[in-house]
Amino acid sequence: MSQRKNHASCLIIVFLVISVLPAAASEPIVADGTDRQQLESYLDSLCTWAVNAQVGSGELKIAEKRRTSIFINSNLARTLLAGYEILHNDSYLREALTWFDKLVELQQITEATGGQKVGWWGDFSPDGNIYLGDAGTSATALAGIVRFTEGERRQKYLNALELYANFVEFGTKDDPQNQGRGGSDGWIIRQGNDAGAIGCGYYKGSLSLAPYIISTSVTGAAFFSCYSVLTGNERYMAFAENAVDWLLKAAKPDGEFPYLLHEFELDEWPFDTMSYVADGIIGAHKRSPNEEFKNRLVRRMNKSMQWLVNQQNSHGTWGKLRSEDQQRSQGILNLLVWYYSDVSPNKTVLASIRRNYAYFLDKENSSAFGVLELPITTGFVGLGIAEVLEPGITYKLK
Repeated sequence: MSQRKNHASCLIIVFLVISVLPAAASEPIVADGTDRQQLESYLDSLCTWAVNAQVGSGELKIAEKRRTSIFINSNLARTLLAGYEILHNDSYLREALTWFDKLVELQQITEATGGQKVGWWGDFSPDGNIYLGDAGTSATALAGIVRFTEGERRQKYLNALELYANFVEFGTKDDPQNQGRGGSDGWIIRQGNDAGAIGCGYYKGSLSLAPYIISTSVTGAAFFSCYSVLTGNERYMAFAENAVDWLLKAAKPDGEFPYLLHEFELDEWPFDTMSYVADGIIGAHKRSPNEEFKNRLVRRMNKSMQWLVNQQNSHGTWGKLRSEDQQRSQGILNLLVWYYSDVSPNKTVLASIRRNYAYFLDKENSSAFGVLELPITTGFVGLGIAEVLEPGITYKLK
């Protein structure tokens, strides 16, 4: 036990020393040509699987029981978009667009208390519960493909994004699913210690306005930073920056982010939480023009990077094999790539990235992890591999 503690301490010391060194030209993440070829082939296999599973149909043609979820399909479609840009396979773009056409079709329209027209998605659309986590993941992915659209399709996508932004900001006059749970004046918390956080939507039969760390990450930080760039409206970027400030305030002293939902803290999903937080942190940092905000974000994230490096399994992944936590854990790879590429050419972080992707290049490891079997896993792994090949590719808006 003491040896493990000493080893972790050494890693932290190395990380801190490297982090404060002056910025230098970073070594490429994939320095070996053979590795790059293998990673591209691996990404191709993930995209081919997603096309064959007919992501665009809205119901994956696979054996795993959880076939229809907007966030699962949207992550797979986002992987397809990155695959199209990296591998230049037109079928990947076509399938991604087919899914987002379906997502727009699945959006439900209602009215806010103030009379605004608003739009929402259920997690297992169109009848599933309204979670601003799943919906935020999907809206963020939709924003990322707008640049590949034109004409009527482009306008439909932009309209859907506007309706979702309105739903989060202005809420709904009454329960939009007619279950007697009540309406909301919006899910953005405006005042008090939790200002900037986003509520869940509805949870276990109740209206849920308390801070939800996942929706704060993917709707508050990721989606609103996207929507600000697409519209040029600085108000939405303020929503994103406020969401990130709440996330940073919620972080534990060691850099871990707690899973906060409906006034509870759950402790069984630490890497799932970090994966979703990553999307918000990366998105806001890449899109905000506010240098003071970005510098503050980076300073506060240093401990989180230390925590991640020290929590990594010896073989390169995070969490318990095939657990619900691990299925969503690979967004951590995106965070490491962002930190290494955009913040600091940290050798410890680079080693962690390479240890992770090397794990998946082993066919037996990949299969054991659930890739090309578990759809949640496959989507998150695909996004991470795309980021390794081309840092920032899954966060592009233009």
